[in-house]
Amino acid sequence: MPKPYFDMQQSGEEANIYIFGDITSFRCIENDVSAYHLANQLEQAGNLAEINVHVDSYGGEVSEGFAIYNALRAKNAQITTYADGFVASAAIYPFLAGTQRIANNVSAFYFHPVTGGGRGYAEDLREAADELDKLTEIGLGAFTNAGMKEQAARDLINSKTWYSPEAVLEMGLATSIQKGARGDEATQSVHDMLIRQTLAVPSPAPKKPPQEPPAPPQNILMSLFSKL
Repeated sequence: MPKPYFDMQQSGEEANIYIFGDITSFRCIENDVSAYHLANQLEQAGNLAEINVHVDSYGGEVSEGFAIYNALRAKNAQITTYADGFVASAAIYPFLAGTQRIANNVSAFYFHPVTGGGRGYAEDLREAADELDKLTEIGLGAFTNAGMKEQAARDLINSKTWYSPEAVLEMGLATSIQKGARGDEATQSVHDMLIRQTLAVPSPAPKKPPQEPPAPPQNILMSLFSKL
């Protein structure tokens, strides 16, 4: 039987959670991830000192993303999240739950406003659209908790596009970029980047190489005698 895409492994006071599937309240297939299932396993795990969350997901239901975010942050533990592949849509909320948020150098992030569908009269659809806007605004709290300005977070969500690990690091949503398989191999971090920018001293302009003195003009008459 294949291993489920959602998995939680515990060793003492450390737990590793793998969210490698769709985030949904109805687990129709094995790789679906529900907030209830994850929160239930966290509750059964008892007191944890460290929780490592690995994310590779296209997202899913925004309410489930909110619930996973809150369940993780409710634990009195050091939360470290890893972008192992795609962190898209509602999957951004579990990633933002970490105090340390590590993006692998081969990963991608997708942001967009909350989407939904419906049918009915015009006033019903207008009301539904207003509710979607409200949910998008509520989700901004996860971004501001990570240190991002509210308007910058709003602009990011409304961009509806993919971002590289370097771009997410620059925004402050990722705290470091990792090359390799272990968190201690992080090669870039917001802290290091700020220090480098602060201490950077403009390099002096390169000196021009000394030019050879021009050759003296040749006397045409003497050159003719030298050939005799």
